[in-house]
Amino acid sequence: MTIPDEHPQDPFEPIAVIGVGTLLPDAPNLQTFWANILSAHVSLKEVPENRWVSSDFWVEGGPKNVDENKTYSKIGGWVENFEFDWRRWRIPPGSLPQIDPTQQWAVTVSAAALEDAGYMGEGARELPRERTGVIFANALGGENRNLTNHRVWADQFARHAVEAGGMPSEGKAAFKDAILDGLPLVTEDTMPGELANVVAGRVANLLDLQGPNYSTDAACASTFAAILDACRLLQTRQVDMMIAGASDRTMDPATFAKFSAIGALSATHSTPFDSQANGFVMGEGSGALALKRLSDAIRDGDSIQAVIRGVGASSDGRGKGITAPSTRGQIQAVSRAYMQAGYDSSTVELIEAHGTSTVVGDATELTSLSAAFTNTPPGDNVAVGSIKSQIGHLKAAAGIAGLVKAIRAVETGTIPPSAGFSTPNENIDWETNPFYVPTEPKSWLAPNGHPRRAGVSSFGFGGTNFHCALEAYDRDFHSLLANEFDTRRNAWLNPGTSAQTTLSSTATFSHAELKEIEGGVLLVNAPDLEALTAKLSSIRAELFSGSNFD
Repeated sequence: MTIPDEHPQDPFEPIAVIGVGTLLPDAPNLQTFWANILSAHVSLKEVPENRWVSSDFWVEGGPKNVDENKTYSKIGGWVENFEFDWRRWRIPPGSLPQIDPTQQWAVTVSAAALEDAGYMGEGARELPRERTGVIFANALGGENRNLTNHRVWADQFARHAVEAGGMPSEGKAAFKDAILDGLPLVTEDTMPGELANVVAGRVANLLDLQGPNYSTDAACASTFAAILDACRLLQTRQVDMMIAGASDRTMDPATFAKFSAIGALSATHSTPFDSQANGFVMGEGSGALALKRLSDAIRDGDSIQAVIRGVGASSDGRGKGITAPSTRGQIQAVSRAYMQAGYDSSTVELIEAHGTSTVVGDATELTSLSAAFTNTPPGDNVAVGSIKSQIGHLKAAAGIAGLVKAIRAVETGTIPPSAGFSTPNENIDWETNPFYVPTEPKSWLAPNGHPRRAGVSSFGFGGTNFHCALEAYDRDFHSLLANEFDTRRNAWLNPGTSAQTTLSSTATFSHAELKEIEGGVLLVNAPDLEALTAKLSSIRAELFSGSNFD
């Protein structure tokens, strides 16, 4: 599948997903997350009391109708009751308040992914630490930076309060104590505990992983920037294993107020592709994948959960606005993913969409997908849904939640439901496109000739677009595929040589036994080709000069 003027993509060496770890709203682990998906459990609720006092920041209102610096939404998908295992990682408990939970979550899900892959925990195989890298997606750092900044600004706030005549000078100390109560201290641990790049660095440090480590920021599409770079590092052989994931815990009042100023939030619900969609609901969480080259994973006997076949990326270029979705850019990302994969989009039966639950955004995405799926006939042929219907929009970690959902779908052979869908978005022409929104889980049989295939989309502020081509693991199918890539690579590394076939069989018949086989066996040998040709001509004359019927 291509689009006009789109240059072909080089083949994408398949990457195996061998481990998954998650920490998401109402789901402390992968098993609970998948169970919540299948039951269409919605994890959206009002801000917990221990996070912030909503009456200080929330006002009645809505998009384009909200007081300055206030939020009209106070619902989200929250991770609650998390406790970092400081004993396991030998971090003094007194230092934990200075280490943003975003980093703590990243360490936790990375370890869970390696345990799932069999490279950590009891009875684990040896982890190639010197050849394992870490890339984590994160766009906003975390909440600690805002909180510790209050300590730095506290004296100025107090001075302004006195100078404005609203507070006597003797009240400055009490005022500072009140606004700083419960906030993290500013110590030598503060700066590294807040930096976005240390999300990945903390994982590499505590797990002793010595490959490259860094963070990626592509706004809401950050996860797939991390996945794409992880795949590239594996494909270039700089590493043999990668931890790639995302961690986002930025649900502070300022983030709510700034998204409210855009008018992007919903105060009530998240229902992608439904006519009642009225904005996105923020969420938080973290997830990580353990990745290997497919050929290595097969050779090493890893438990392969899915195979990444391509990651297409694009930019909107000059569009309607820096935050407005672009059909052109989305189509390019989708097209490039399937060109890398080497198969047509018509073989794909599930799309985990970006699906933010905005009327315009959802319609734009379905329009883009329709243009990219022109070889798929209209009707209920491709399921489309969004995890945001259940846990909200996790911002930089939105992609990892959707990708894990798709991985579990292709692995288990289940089309998962999308929660809250009842009345289709009337801005989408459902009669002429091949998509439908499933509201209940259903069995997904493997197609003839290829594995189950899914696509995952993720789009970010600033006009950045990603689409991932994903398929279920099939040992016979993927062993041939992995061998093909290894053969191509060997030919590229050793030009001028041809592949040699090594025969592992041994002779079980003697020369005399072969001659006695009914029907006859002709054995001929000669020192060179010319002599062999002459001998065959002579034998032919002898054999076929008369009747040779039994």
